[in-house]
Amino acid sequence: MRQRQANTDVVIDVTSLISAEEFLLSQNRREAPEDPFARQCFVEIVQSLIFMSQVYVAHPVLHAPRPQDFGDRPFLLRALVDSGLLRPLHLGPAQQEAAVALEASAVHDLQTVHGLTSMARFVEQAFVCDTASAGGQDALSSRIRDWSAFQERQVRRVAGHHGERISTRDGVEEDAFGEWARAAAVLLGQALKEIAAPTQGDYLMATLARGMKYRARAEAAAVSYQSHPMRRDFSLTFDMTREGADEGRVLDLIQSVRGIHATLSQAAGEDDSHRLQLLQLELPLLGGRLWTPNEAGKRSDQDWIALVASRIRQYRHRAADLRAAVERCVTDEDYVRLARDIEGVKRQLLERLGLRRVELSAMERELVGTVASVGEAATGVPMVSGLWFGARALGKQFSFSGGQPFQRFLYREFVDAWKRAGR
Repeated sequence: MRQRQANTDVVIDVTSLISAEEFLLSQNRREAPEDPFARQCFVEIVQSLIFMSQVYVAHPVLHAPRPQDFGDRPFLLRALVDSGLLRPLHLGPAQQEAAVALEASAVHDLQTVHGLTSMARFVEQAFVCDTASAGGQDALSSRIRDWSAFQERQVRRVAGHHGERISTRDGVEEDAFGEWARAAAVLLGQALKEIAAPTQGDYLMATLARGMKYRARAEAAAVSYQSHPMRRDFSLTFDMTREGADEGRVLDLIQSVRGIHATLSQAAGEDDSHRLQLLQLELPLLGGRLWTPNEAGKRSDQDWIALVASRIRQYRHRAADLRAAVERCVTDEDYVRLARDIEGVKRQLLERLGLRRVELSAMERELVGTVASVGEAATGVPMVSGLWFGARALGKQFSFSGGQPFQRFLYREFVDAWKRAGR
């Protein structure tokens, strides 16, 4: 009998792919990315391509787009589509009918007082976040403004890019969402000047509102929507209520894998803290390096993107056991069991990377004592004890005892990244 599988398909947006591409191109240029959301989007897209059954991209206007309807840019979108990693979200007739109804409902919500209040609150919260993060990460309002300026320079003005998808003069679609965005930009004009690049208020409003359109289309297709981080407070994302699973289950499992790194970091002393940070940057599983540093700067933008896309495809193939384990989770018991197995990987990593003391079993203590009593360099000093402990640590450090194939994959990936981070 065929085993039931959960639907872990996910829809991403073009905005996320643009940000992720900027991170990749900045690496090839050996410069900091202009888009403040670049690395976060790259990490999240890589994780989706590893964990999710299928990844789709939504078109901002069309319900049944062809790949060429997205334009020639971003290169990353075309490369992922060409490699079979990404598919345009294509709604059939019944799904289109459902999407139209859901989109109309979303527009109705936007047109109420609550809709405008929500948008005003989004602007207000940007400044609240700025105050809360003073002295820490870049202010949210600054990041939104920098993103807006980046979009104007590197997206809207580039041939074959945004204008191919939305061909209007102001870059805002001619539909109910676009009409609402233009009106909202007028009503919030003064406040938007503080977070959007000059003259980009309506474009920012349309970007946020479009997230609700994508969410409606994802719901019509019975898949989840993973939005650009900037849309997250305004449009609910990662709705994993599929196949009877509780909301957020798949995201919880992804966070469990991320939690391996967090647990290792907490257990490490100051001497290892930088190495743990490098470990995360080395792990493709967590959106880390898919190339060696000396490969950057030697290829054109398109060739560099194509190279990374091919590496993502190879890594997705390597992670098949992990992805299958997530897909097999249907009941609450399945999720608990998988979380427990991930915890087992974490426990062995802590012990065998030297971040937690390993206690000898009774049998091992007896064996050491027996061998030591046979040969001693001096009374009470066994010749083999150091050799035994060293062999025990080295023998187990690079192998996972028992477990599922996906556990061995996770363990091997973290150990290999640990070794690379220590080079």
